[in-house]
Amino acid sequence: MIPVTFEPGQCCHTGGMNRLDIYVASGCLGCRRAREIASSLQGMYPDVRVEVVDADGAPEGSLPESVVAVPAYVLDGMLISLGNPNPATLRDQLAALTLGKT
Repeated sequence: MIPVTFEPGQCCHTGGMNRLDIYVASGCLGCRRAREIASSLQGMYPDVRVEVVDADGAPEGSLPESVVAVPAYVLDGMLISLGNPNPATLRDQLAALTLGKT
């Protein structure tokens, strides 16, 4: 995993929640699937905020340095996948976060 540096005020955690940012772009063949994965995760893990980030609309220099291709999955500031991960593996990672908060 590659750490992601956040700008001041752009923390990886929002209100104590974990955060999964999924970076996508237009014209990206795998990004349609990434959006489907994001949609399937919404509400499944109450302690994880899932955000789809449009890399095309991001101001120059605002993307994390580790996002060198799309789709890219960044969990709590760590790049966990360039390209779409195995959905079962991703769900296991998110479930482990939820279990760890007890």
